Amino acid sequence: MSRGVVDVWRPLARKGAGAEQLLGIALFAFSIGFALMAIHALAIGDRVTSGVFALCTVMSFIFGSALRMILLRHPIRAARSGLLALVIFYTAGPLIVAIPVAELVPGFGIVDAYFEMCSALSTTGASNIRDIEGVPNTVILWRSVCAGFGGFVSLVAALAIFAPLSIGGFEVRHILDRPQEPVSHARMSLDAVIDRREPVERAIWAARILAPPYIGMIVLCMLGLAAAGAPAFEALCYAFGAVSTTGFTVNPGGIAAYGSRSVELVLLFVIVPAAIGIAVHLQALRGRVRGYLEDPECRYMVIAVAVIVTILFLRHWIGAIETRSTDEWQAGLRALWGTLFMAFSYITTAGFESADWEGATTWSALKTPGIALVGLAIVGGGAASTAGGVKLIRAALLGKHALNELARLTRPTEVRPIRSGSNRVTSGAMRIVFVFVMLYVFSVVLSALALTATGMGMIDAVMASISVLSNTGPLLPLITDDPDAWIGLADAGKVVLCIGMIVGRMETLAVVALLSPWAWRK
Repeated sequence: MSRGVVDVWRPLARKGAGAEQLLGIALFAFSIGFALMAIHALAIGDRVTSGVFALCTVMSFIFGSALRMILLRHPIRAARSGLLALVIFYTAGPLIVAIPVAELVPGFGIVDAYFEMCSALSTTGASNIRDIEGVPNTVILWRSVCAGFGGFVSLVAALAIFAPLSIGGFEVRHILDRPQEPVSHARMSLDAVIDRREPVERAIWAARILAPPYIGMIVLCMLGLAAAGAPAFEALCYAFGAVSTTGFTVNPGGIAAYGSRSVELVLLFVIVPAAIGIAVHLQALRGRVRGYLEDPECRYMVIAVAVIVTILFLRHWIGAIETRSTDEWQAGLRALWGTLFMAFSYITTAGFESADWEGATTWSALKTPGIALVGLAIVGGGAASTAGGVKLIRAALLGKHALNELARLTRPTEVRPIRSGSNRVTSGAMRIVFVFVMLYVFSVVLSALALTATGMGMIDAVMASISVLSNTGPLLPLITDDPDAWIGLADAGKVVLCIGMIVGRMETLAVVALLSPWAWRK
């Protein structure tokens, strides 16, 4: 074993088995965040907001210390303690970070605040704030910071928890039928982390590797947005939302209100890499930049976007011919850009809306079919990324399998292996893909039925379920053409939607794995 692995995996002196350490780290991170927000509010002269965040800082630190002491004396001995810690983080974490939101947002109760912050930590981006201008800037920044932290946690969880258990998209990559490759022991090798046993060690390894580029992307995005004309505060908030593919709006009208394609271009250069699997980025950091061209999910993303953009643009072009406006080539280019941006925005599950999206309707006199973006949101981004959805690799393999089955109708004896890139996918991998898709559909149906029981219409219930399970909060307002679609829902409906956000971020296979009796063996 090389010396680099020994340095990275140096044993830690502790009593805990893993879950209690991860939860303690998260709680102390919340304390630091509360303290920073208190300083920010004090700096802008908002003493009331500063006092609320200062009190939350003390409470979070005390609670985190007490929980750490309890769990160190009575550690969690479950076989999958990392998964359990992740579930506790996504369920109890929003309750902790929602305390200042419930206190400072006008008209908000604890359920509203929990919904807002669950949406932030799960990087969903569904907001039930009615008047964004009436909310203190520090609260808006806190929501954005929590969204950025939630995106970072999802990446760390992908490497530290999902990869060793072969779930979260890794189940397909690990069952590819390829020759055995020697395990690389380089410091940034993904293979070096998979076989390690301690969740804390894996989490520390992943955090050390991911923190510099993740923070660097936030800074670069903020500077790019500010240079493109966005106010500094809004640029910072949108930078957190872009890197985590959350899609929160921090000003009336969202990014479309800027009317700047430079702002949209900066966001595009951030949300697309954020939706690419972290394993590809780790390869690029090690000097293998061709991995972006060779990665199947990158190609699938380009193909999916190209198909949707072509269909939508041709539809608008035909509409423009009927209205004799095809000579307005500048309007046509704006419509093409708006369609391209929206396609990338929704396949990455960010959900930012282009200023030229509605302009396409003016050019062609046809209503832009937002339903076409639903399919992109369901497909989602790459495995082990901040994007939600089914994941590109699963959707592509499912499509290839469907084509093979259609071909066998005329040639029953033909054997056509399914390939992902240069690798052949085994039947075991396809079986897991089928199970995941079946569980995803079942989750949509179950969530929609629960929402209809709270008084929501069936169509809206289905769209809301897809929005939260794919972690694409702006999808429902786009489909219903109602920017306040998330506002006014019954408390029971918001609880159902919060469960959907958590399941969507954890993925159904991870939830099922946690419910397995084996997960609770010591």
